[in-house]
Amino acid sequence: MSIRVVKTAKMRARRWAAVLVLAVVALVVAPQAFAQGGSASSGSNTYVVAEGETLWSIAQSITPASRDVRDTVETVKSMNLLDSANIRPGDQLLVPIYG
Repeated sequence: MSIRVVKTAKMRARRWAAVLVLAVVALVVAPQAFAQGGSASSGSNTYVVAEGETLWSIAQSITPASRDVRDTVETVKSMNLLDSANIRPGDQLLVPIYG
C-alpha cells in the first residue's frame, strides 16, 4: 500500500508541475498575442510616391483622425529605414494599414 501512495503522490506532483508550466507559458504568450504593435497597425501596404507628394502629405492621407500624423511619419520612416523625410517620385514606401 505504501508503494501505491508514493506513486500517486509523484503523479500528483508531476501533474501540478505540468499545470504550473502551462500556466506560466500562457501568462507569457497571452499578452503578446493580444498586444498591439508600436504602430498599432494591422499590416502594411506598398505606396508609390507621386510627383509633388511629401512624407507628411502621405502620412496625412493614411492617418485616422484619432491619431497624430507625426507618429505616422515616424512609423513610415522606421518601416523604410529612412534617416530623413526626403522622398522622390517613384519611391516605393511601406506604409501602415491602421485597423
